[in-house]
Amino acid sequence: HSSFYAKQVPVLFFWTGNHEDYHKPSDTADKINYEGEARVVSFVADIIRDIDRSDQRPTYTVAKSESQGRTMGFRVYLGTIPNYADSNDGLKLDGLRDDSPASKAGLKAGDKIVMMAGREVKNVYDYTYALGEMKAGQEYEVVVLRGSERLSLKIVPAARK
Repeated sequence: HSSFYAKQVPVLFFWTGNHEDYHKPSDTADKINYEGEARVVSFVADIIRDIDRSDQRPTYTVAKSESQGRTMGFRVYLGTIPNYADSNDGLKLDGLRDDSPASKAGLKAGDKIVMMAGREVKNVYDYTYALGEMKAGQEYEVVVLRGSERLSLKIVPAARK
């Protein structure tokens, strides 16, 4: 969904939110709430049918960033839109929120973060660990690969609202 959203294509996205086993091998089938899943799938199917029957197509709407932050539980906000595809050579950015700390620092869609706040970033997990250690208002170095060029940028995270 994030790559579509970054290109301003309307998305319909339902998510369980973070939990102790999120993106870990311990997130096993025995932990699935099948009854709840069936209700959500039925709800999503109703929405899709309504969209399909309508003459109007969904329009792209910018999501409020603070609602996303609350689900992740971070104290700081950078305004990055990460590419969550599995990677071991950095975290590629699908986009940035307008007027965000990341855009002010000079990051761009397509950049690959390889170091942030003194921590090597090989994947989304490393990125989230570094983000969790950051403090609002404090300047940090972010090293990105932009094509074949390695750039060192300074970023000042904002406080999460």
